[in-house]
Order: sequence, then structure tokens, then C-alpha cells
Amino acid sequence: GAQIQSGSISVSTLGTNEVMLSGNLIAILSSGFIHYVYSKFIDPQNFDFTTLDAKIHLVEQDLSGLGVEQQDKNELRRAKRWITRRGYLLTFALILVWPLLSIPAQVFSQSYFAFWVLLSIAWGFGAAIVITFLPLFESQDEIGRVCSGMFNYVTGRQGDAAEHYAEEETPAKTIDEPEEVPAIAEDPAEPVKEVEPKEAEDSMA
Repeated sequence: GAQIQSGSISVSTLGTNEVMLSGNLIAILSSGFIHYVYSKFIDPQNFDFTTLDAKIHLVEQDLSGLGVEQQDKNELRRAKRWITRRGYLLTFALILVWPLLSIPAQVFSQSYFAFWVLLSIAWGFGAAIVITFLPLFESQDEIGRVCSGMFNYVTGRQGDAAEHYAEEETPAKTIDEPEEVPAIAEDPAEPVKEVEPKEAEDSMA
């Protein structure tokens, strides 16, 4: 590209936008083309992609760890509407409103550019604080139970977590616990034969 555009290859000619764009496109598209030709004609594996549906379980199907409120369909619909509306609003603000605010200023002055940079930094720090501490705030009960369980385990005490799980688990049978022998029901129609002492002595002899 540099040779065609400028007639020579140097640091300056390799740094032009056209040359860098053509180089990136050739690198990306050629790798995909080589992969397609090799996997299609040279070493095809003929993988059955229908097995992915049978062997791979989606995360959406795993409901472990979710309470009744998280599985409520009405609550999920409200959460979806909340996310969708604010997502569209934020997208509109960042793609249209935010760039349009720079048009009245035309060429930025030093003070206006400093304000613009300060606003961008404040936005970034605000977003970082929200995505860092909001999950911790929402999961404070679970985090508290985990920390309490770890502290009780280290100190050798049983806390609320141990009692909570002890209620759910079925008691296991210990080795010392005798097994219950089922009682044999006697037939009331069959008379019980009494062994006389003499017959018992003869049998022992």
C-alpha cells in the first residue's frame, strides 16, 4: 500500500491512514479466508453442531441460587422494562445529545476543553464507583453470611449459616446407631408350642 501510494516504503509512508487501513483489512480478512479454506477443503471435521443443543446447558436454565422474588415473572417483566427504557434513554443521550452539546462551542477554548475533560473524568469515575459498589450493596446479605460462616469456622463456633443448612440436611445414620429390626407379626391362628423341660434337656444332649 505504501509503495503504491507514495512510491517508497518508509516510516512516514507506512503511517498514513490509507496504508494502515489496508494493512488491517488484509490481516483480518486473510486470516478468515485461510481458516475457511483449510477447514472446508483441506481438513474438514464435519462436526455435528446439533449436539451443542443437547450437551450445552444455557445459563438462563440454571435457577440455582435464585429466590422466589427473582423467579417471579411479573417482577422480571418490570425489571426488563426498567432496563429497556433507561438503556434507550442513555443510548440517545450518549450518541446524540452529548456530541450535539459540543456544536455551539465550535472551536473549544482552553477553559471549555478543560470543563469537557473534567466532565468526562467525572462520568468515568461515577460509572466505576456505581458498578463497583452497587453489586456489593445488593449482595450484602450473602456476603455477610459468607463472612460470618468463615469467622465461625475459624473460631470453631456454629453460626446462623450452620443452623440454616442443618435444617435442610437430613440426619445421617451413625455407625453406633442400632438398626431397627422389623418385628415379625405372629399368626394368631397358629398356636404357640411350649417346650417342656425334659424335651429341652434331650435336645441339648
